[in-house]
Amino acid sequence: MTHLKHSLVLLLSLTNPVQALQVVDAHDGETVLAKISRKEVTRIAFEHGRVQKITGSAGEFVLEKDDEKGQVFIRPADPQSTKPINVFLTSQHSTVALLLQPVDTPSDTIVIREPQTRPQVRSLLESSGRHVRTCKNLLLALAADRLPEDMEAREPGKTVALWPNTRLTLQRMLLGASVVGEKYQLTNTGVTELAVAAPDLFKPGVMAVSIEHTSLQAGSATNVFVIRERRTDD
Repeated sequence: MTHLKHSLVLLLSLTNPVQALQVVDAHDGETVLAKISRKEVTRIAFEHGRVQKITGSAGEFVLEKDDEKGQVFIRPADPQSTKPINVFLTSQHSTVALLLQPVDTPSDTIVIREPQTRPQVRSLLESSGRHVRTCKNLLLALAADRLPEDMEAREPGKTVALWPNTRLTLQRMLLGASVVGEKYQLTNTGVTELAVAAPDLFKPGVMAVSIEHTSLQAGSATNVFVIRERRTDD
């Protein structure tokens, strides 16, 4: 029984070779050091993208492309050389320079991890036409508590400083690639009537403001809708 168990372990080790994996973080225009096998091919791929182009010094390496999966396989032209090889790889998002050091190692894989960026895909609502129509459609979605399928919804429930004797609570956000819709509840916490005008809430980046009730008695509240440009920190 022990002999059979050892034989199975040996068989598995022969039929399922372990392949090393190098994950390198890279930014556009940055040079990153990685290792490649001197005698065997090394696979290079982007973590969330495709290798669209690879360039380097002619004659220093042998290249095979897998266009279907968007990856490449590379090995040094001279298996005895330890001279570093410079290559540039381009994805949909950036161009990365790799300094590849040939070492005496089995076949390897290099995965390039690019900084995560928010996809700039415009939602159907944002693509609905003119600026005014976009604002109107987003206001209607906020008022009806409706979530467009291609937008992200958040419910922060946080209080925002506004004026004395008021409480402004951000209840809901709808986020597109370039525009954000916000639904607030404005409460008059004072003892006198409060008049609110849409221009009072405009600031740089705000595209539209809508207020359900512009006059608030003490203790009463109203919904306020703000449409603004999306910032990088949203």
